[in-house]
Amino acid sequence: MKKSLLILALLLSAASVAIADDVNSDVKAHSEAFSKGMAACDVPAVLALYEDDAIIIWPGENDEAKGKSEIEKVVTNTCKNSKLDFKMGAFEARPLGKDYIVNVGYWEAQTPGPDGKMMTLKVRTTEVLHKSGGKWRYVVDHASVGQPPPPVAATPVSSGSPAASATP
Repeated sequence: MKKSLLILALLLSAASVAIADDVNSDVKAHSEAFSKGMAACDVPAVLALYEDDAIIIWPGENDEAKGKSEIEKVVTNTCKNSKLDFKMGAFEARPLGKDYIVNVGYWEAQTPGPDGKMMTLKVRTTEVLHKSGGKWRYVVDHASVGQPPPPVAATPVSSGSPAASATP
């Protein structure tokens, strides 16, 4: 009996690892397709990655949409206003039943800054993907950009310090 339970536990453990590998490879392939579509400003390719009733919340002002027609406007506007080169970093994907995945990921996006020089945005994402018609598509695509740390305040010089009494 103990041997049978041990074998069952090992089989379940192996199945869990296989499912996790499949989920990770599915998310990676989907994310690479998104990155490629955005880099080329291929709006139809990007839209194909979303369910018809998907919701997006992206970092830009008014970059929120529900449904493909509204998402198309946001994607088109994003492509028109800036060239983004996305690179996926670390991510953690988990299955939510048979046909859903939740993913928390980190991206870096190269984009022109206000001064025209290239800058790197660190983007955090939370996504829910659904498998339908044999393809994974976003149901929810939420991205945010963290705030930069506050500037370091200059240390005031007190009147009793050697720096305050030094003469030039």
